[in-house]
Amino acid sequence: MAARMSALSLPIDARATSSFRAFRARTPLFTVAAGQVLVTLTLPERLSAGEVAFARRLADQAAAYAAEVERLYRSGSRSSARSGKGRAA
Repeated sequence: MAARMSALSLPIDARATSSFRAFRARTPLFTVAAGQVLVTLTLPERLSAGEVAFARRLADQAAAYAAEVERLYRSGSRSSARSGKGRAA
């Protein structure tokens, strides 16, 4: 049986939020809320190098996303965002 993948697209606007919560006795949570959708990234209790690598890739891609959003804002353009040109993780 082929693996199934779900896709979720969150329309982000000025009301969208993201948050990070660290805990002393359990793994951290990272949450993104947009509209009526709340997505929380969770981890297993025992972490491996794979989870660390994922977190680093997430941070790198989030930084690249932020830089592109800022570039588009400063240029007054949204055309690059709609063209599909960009790097996927």
